[in-house]
Amino acid sequence: MPERPLRIVIVGGGPVAARLVQELRPALDSGAARVTVLGEEPLPAYQRIRLGDVASGRIDGAELALIDPADGHRDGVEIRCGAAVVSLDRGRRIVTLAGGAEIGYDRLVLATGASAFIPDFPVSGTRGRGISVAAVAGTRPEGVIALRQMQEARRLREAVRAGEPVAVLGGGVLGVEAALALAEVGAEVSLLHRGRTPLGRQLDADAGRLLHRLLVDAGVMVRPDCGIQELVVAARAQDRATDRDGVPYLTALRTTQGRRIPATLLVACTGIRARDELAVAAGLDTLPRGGIVVDRTGRCPADASVFAVGDCAAPLGARPSGLIGPGWEQARAAALALCLEAGHPEALERDAAGRPVAAPPPARPGHRLDPIIVKSHSLSVACAGDPSVDPSLDPWDPRGPHVSTWADPAAGQYLRVVSEGERLVGFVAIGLPRTAAELSRHAGTGTLPVADRSALLAMEHAAGDRELGPEDVLCRCSGATCGQVEEAAADSSTVDEVGRRCGAGTGCGTCRGRISELLADGPVRQRAGSPA
Repeated sequence: MPERPLRIVIVGGGPVAARLVQELRPALDSGAARVTVLGEEPLPAYQRIRLGDVASGRIDGAELALIDPADGHRDGVEIRCGAAVVSLDRGRRIVTLAGGAEIGYDRLVLATGASAFIPDFPVSGTRGRGISVAAVAGTRPEGVIALRQMQEARRLREAVRAGEPVAVLGGGVLGVEAALALAEVGAEVSLLHRGRTPLGRQLDADAGRLLHRLLVDAGVMVRPDCGIQELVVAARAQDRATDRDGVPYLTALRTTQGRRIPATLLVACTGIRARDELAVAAGLDTLPRGGIVVDRTGRCPADASVFAVGDCAAPLGARPSGLIGPGWEQARAAALALCLEAGHPEALERDAAGRPVAAPPPARPGHRLDPIIVKSHSLSVACAGDPSVDPSLDPWDPRGPHVSTWADPAAGQYLRVVSEGERLVGFVAIGLPRTAAELSRHAGTGTLPVADRSALLAMEHAAGDRELGPEDVLCRCSGATCGQVEEAAADSSTVDEVGRRCGAGTGCGTCRGRISELLADGPVRQRAGSPA
């Protein structure tokens, strides 16, 4: 073991950084490594994926904490909140904070995540009794947010409590989730998107139409083929102390369809870009459209002392996925490499006989699919790959793709599975949470869970009449099974402790209620109900 602990500095205080600290626990507990986490936000790491629940008022933001800074110094971890890193010197192995403070490292992990892309819109409005001119390009009125930080979620919660109208821009998974979360608590919400149907890039046409109807049924005013022409603002009273006009705030939107929609908040879910500015300035390899190039362990090819994980990382040159699952896997791979460098090979997972546990075989190139799961309390939607293949081109050609489709629109259920041989090419599952969980598990290896697709539907409906077995998925975000959750719950007293042991409940959070019941009931498997 090295004479002194390996100094690991993590730049970024998000959920992937928290998972990395958790995966480094063996080396931290032995004293082989020490970690300093530098987070730009004033809060320690929290479950960003559940900000919609904070915005809707279901939970308080404090419940989402993933790391307790008060415990850090006692177990080899130092958490610094509000610590913005402005540059890194790879030659001296130093990071510089805003204000000039420098911190040295042996190994540096960039977990800076991604930033929201918000378009600049023309702005018009009134000032006094006159008409104001359009706002200067690059400036935005109060009320335009991206829902990627806690302060934005809390501002949205205030609007919901006050009954203010809210507009969501973007028909991707983040826009659908935000609109659903608000509608589920009775907020007045409009969803504007450019495509014909929400999730148009991920769903086939029939699934998209069903999702549109289900959103409307949930209380979302869906406006397809629609963009924003301009923002309508008003100015607050003049600031007498500075003799300046008040800050303009949002009152409505004018759409490209010529409508005027009242809105005091606009949630822009219009895309993200990897935060790779530090890497670019330091001369590390990055992609033109954003992303720090790393190998399978998260290490930068240009500098063996620097790693990158999460939304800022581009493993093997692939664009960042923006999904939490791949981020967790990257954190585990990087932690294993770091533990080995710290002289702590015991970090390897071992069986009861002490033999290293072999990792599951990786998917063959091009076979892995990253599933997209809509986090919602009222609607189950999951998809992956390309489900839009048209089997009518030549349905009898054995060399072509195999497409299976089942639909019950009245019940809000839809399933489409596309495969080529034994390889899973894509799927869509709406209103079928058990099937969605099963397909999402197999998407990682690009394989089919069963040869007979009708068996998926049989398992879906049978789940309501029997106990969940040890191999049944309880948490679809982490893939944790009922057996794994039971095992973790046996040595835990809270849901968060279960999450730290097996990952369950640390994603979208919809399974946390079931985990609470499991803790209350003891080691008894949960009965009827689908996996979260």
